[in-house]
Amino acid sequence: MTTVDTTADRPAPKKAKISQFRRLLWHVNRTDLGWVLKAALTSLQLPARAKRIALLKQLPTKPEWAEASRKLEADGYVDVSSIVDRGLAEAVASFADGKVNRLQELVGRQREGHKSFWVSLLDEDLVNGAFATDHPFVRYALQPAALRIIGDFMHDLPQLSDVVLTLSQPTPNQALSFSQLWHLDHDDKRVCKLFIYLTDVQDTADGPFTFIPAGPSKAFRNSLKSHMSDAQVFAKTGPDAVKEMIAPRLSSFIVNTARCLHMGSRIQSDHSRLLYTATYIQQPRIFPEPPARFRAVGALSDLDRTVMRL
Repeated sequence: MTTVDTTADRPAPKKAKISQFRRLLWHVNRTDLGWVLKAALTSLQLPARAKRIALLKQLPTKPEWAEASRKLEADGYVDVSSIVDRGLAEAVASFADGKVNRLQELVGRQREGHKSFWVSLLDEDLVNGAFATDHPFVRYALQPAALRIIGDFMHDLPQLSDVVLTLSQPTPNQALSFSQLWHLDHDDKRVCKLFIYLTDVQDTADGPFTFIPAGPSKAFRNSLKSHMSDAQVFAKTGPDAVKEMIAPRLSSFIVNTARCLHMGSRIQSDHSRLLYTATYIQQPRIFPEPPARFRAVGALSDLDRTVMRL
């Protein structure tokens, strides 16, 4: 796969302004005070939550899904490669391959450029910032197995927040930054990400998703530090707690990234990694709801509309 310099001939992105209110929420959400805020917001929307729970119960269930949800609760992660719909995964992979074949063209259209180590390949699929609900990446995220596993863990029908396709590439002579450093996701108090490897991740050189399970990650639960170096993390946990997701193409896994300290995209020379990510949170969102990320195309069930807030 050809390596592309995504920073050449592109103006530096403008730094987004963050309101003081949102900044305050961000700091609160990094601590256990966030649970108090979450409970208060939920208490104001009890009828809506009752509806979501009723919809969740309408989904089918299987013993292996229930076990996956239990593992997600206990460890903060679970491999679902043998559980998810293989046909939907193949559709995602085929769609992604088409994007990679047009990599040179798409690089120049990338809207978010603050992470030089990866390229987002779905910008052209957005209309007013929203994906069509029949997009293969959206359909994969809406499959019953994923919603049931994450929903049973959250005790609520999850909200699909986003889907992305990223190609991670080496950035020689650059210091590690952003998600290459250890961090927790603070989009909300419960954040689950469903990943698919769309290239083989055979060893550390391929930049595997790397994390510390929920138990050892407790040491960082109320940390106000945003991103941490290996030395800062290992001083509390030691390197033996680290897990690397070394797995072949089409492997799929779910991680509670608000609970499991993690990092990735540390790609070495002549390597790259293509990754699908779907992000789910538990309603109601702590932060103000962003603009609609999905737009209705065709017939949708009440459950689908609720998951995507349509």
